[in-house]
Amino acid sequence: MTQLIVMRRYPDTETKGTGIGAYSDMLDSMLDENGVDHENVYFKLSTDEGYLKCLRLGFIRPPLLLRKTDCQIYHATDELCCMPFPRIKGKKVVTFHHVSKNREGRSPLLLAVWKIAAKRAVKHSDAIIAVSRQTRDEIVGKLGADPQKVYVLEHAIDPVFRDLGGPRGKIIGFVGTLIERKNVHGGIRAFKLFTEMPGTDGYRFVICGDGPLKNDLVSLSESLGIADRVEFTSGLGKEELLGLYNEMVVFANSSMHEGLGLTALEAQACGAPVVFFKEAEIPAEATEYFVPSEDEEEFALNIYRLAMDGEYRRSVTEGASFGLSPEEYVRELFRIYSEVLGKTFP
Repeated sequence: MTQLIVMRRYPDTETKGTGIGAYSDMLDSMLDENGVDHENVYFKLSTDEGYLKCLRLGFIRPPLLLRKTDCQIYHATDELCCMPFPRIKGKKVVTFHHVSKNREGRSPLLLAVWKIAAKRAVKHSDAIIAVSRQTRDEIVGKLGADPQKVYVLEHAIDPVFRDLGGPRGKIIGFVGTLIERKNVHGGIRAFKLFTEMPGTDGYRFVICGDGPLKNDLVSLSESLGIADRVEFTSGLGKEELLGLYNEMVVFANSSMHEGLGLTALEAQACGAPVVFFKEAEIPAEATEYFVPSEDEEEFALNIYRLAMDGEYRRSVTEGASFGLSPEEYVRELFRIYSEVLGKTFP
């Protein structure tokens, strides 16, 4: 009997990745490194290649494959992979990365599908892993999960993301999907205010990511007269992203809601200080070393001070850290598996 079935998205490609994909890849690597006998069942849960392919590879094929499996424990790496949970007889674990509130992404059906999947995850799972205390509270308070089966297990940051110690460029950066809750509009408006301050010639706002709001964001930068200083890019590989993080003098985390906010933490691990909005719903453990802002004007002022004052920037980034090491993470994960199974895992 296989020890573990991982129910996950298709692997990230070198030029197209997501936080959930990175988490799934990390879990797969950890299981391999620890000699755990496991198999992957893949779900295609985006409509970028059409609704029919999403339906076939996301909702029809995976349940058929799962009917043929027999293992001790099933782990869905995000809540959208939980649709087949009611028909699975083994022990079931799911990782929640955040609790959705509004439509995200290109598909208007995604929120409705997410709500169904989340309810199934809460009802039929034996353990729920939340990536932060805030996400745990949202799962319990908004989805009605039994708090006794919700565990908080913070992400391990991929060790590839580290401070290379080189000089910083004149780059204010953002990395993430271009959707409503990321509030990149607010980040662009704050950057406009930044460009009006003395000594900011040559600074650029590099926005790395894709999404349904890209055209709106391009139009906003044009209407503000800063299109020549706002650069949109996407499809960066891990090494290219490492390079970008290390060029940033500041990471502009304009998001208003995150289950954790992995890219900001990656940037922080690379030595880039992070500015965020104080009113944003981002876990306190993630923002411990971030610089808080009341509004867009203060957001711009914080970027300015960090960009211009090297001593202050070093004081913000020095000692900043987050999360567990990969070794600590897998140890805690196996402890959860063991509690679910009632015996030592693996």
